[in-house]
Amino acid sequence: MSIAITGASGELGTHILASFYEKQPTAPIVALARDPSKVKTSFEVRKFDYEGEAQSQISALSGVSVLILISSSVIGSRTKHHTAVIEAAKAAGVHTIIYTSVLRAPTTTLAVAPEHKETEEVLKNSGLKYVFLRNGWYLENWTGSIAGSIAAGGILGSNKGAA
Repeated sequence: MSIAITGASGELGTHILASFYEKQPTAPIVALARDPSKVKTSFEVRKFDYEGEAQSQISALSGVSVLILISSSVIGSRTKHHTAVIEAAKAAGVHTIIYTSVLRAPTTTLAVAPEHKETEEVLKNSGLKYVFLRNGWYLENWTGSIAGSIAAGGILGSNKGAA
């Protein structure tokens, strides 16, 4: 059984690979990235593009049992990208997809939620086993603006409802 991670050169993908390496350095992990040269790992690395041709996606997923599908960063194209990946995974024989969604995907009014909700529906109807990781906002998403926030004198946030 091998586990593949999409977006392996990104922030979350890099953290997932490091965590796997720390716990199981010889595990059968496949790092998938648009530019394999950007992935720094001892695990197998394969070229994989959310916008790639179906056959290249299927080939990259060959031998994979579980796919960790990190959501595409291209707002407005996520559902299209994710659907293509899900279809390729199914064709390649992947049996489980773990998808990084958003908190309360079915009901939230967050602007990014509709594409996550749509992807969840595609997965539910795919015939594959699935797990939704309904993550909150990642701390890394704030770090790029910390300097400006400090210069401005503070950070404003909100929490609607109970934590």
